[in-house]
Amino acid sequence: MTATQPRPRVVDTAFWLLLVGAALLLAGGLLAATLSFDTVRQANLTFHRGVGVGCVLAGAGLGFLAGRTRTGDARFRRATIGLSMAIVVLVALVAVFAGIHVLSLLALLPIIVGSLLLTRPTAMDWFAADGQRNQPDG
Repeated sequence: MTATQPRPRVVDTAFWLLLVGAALLLAGGLLAATLSFDTVRQANLTFHRGVGVGCVLAGAGLGFLAGRTRTGDARFRRATIGLSMAIVVLVALVAVFAGIHVLSLLALLPIIVGSLLLTRPTAMDWFAADGQRNQPDG
């Protein structure tokens, strides 16, 4: 039985950045979902609240996947990168065409940086080695 490699610092940094991005996305979504009609007079209230709920669900999903990625499973790393890029594209499109809460826009920066850190060679080597470490002996 071989000793497990320690988790690289880049994976920990990516995890915390993704968690901060998910928290900002959750906060922005909750604020957008709970706004009163007076605050959003010109915008369609139902659409604005729907976007807020979508941000909350996306933030919760990203937080869950980031947590599972930290354990070293390469499948969750790929899913985290895919979800984070989908969140970036969708939030940017909604921000351009309909408007979105500023916290949701600020969440894009740590999400982009965190997903880029997961594609660094040291992180990818650690995830590749994890697949070999979890194989049963025999």
